[in-house]
Amino acid sequence: MTTLEKVRTLILKLKKKNITEADLKPEALLVENLRLDSLDFTELLVLAEEAFAISIPQEAAKEMTTIASAAAYLDKRTAK
Repeated sequence: MTTLEKVRTLILKLKKKNITEADLKPEALLVENLRLDSLDFTELLVLAEEAFAISIPQEAAKEMTTIASAAAYLDKRTAK
């Protein structure tokens, strides 16, 4: 499973009823397109930290605006 697929799976775990697999395109904006609010986004960060065994600093979280940017950040962090 690729990092992009893992991020999609984590988003689906948020159990937002309006998010479908078809919505989870790499360029999808987490807030604007998927309508993640601050609580959803925080929950996604916690799930990602647990799944990838890393800590995500606040500055990095602000740069995770799309599914692809989140996957790219996680790839970069776990490649070390």
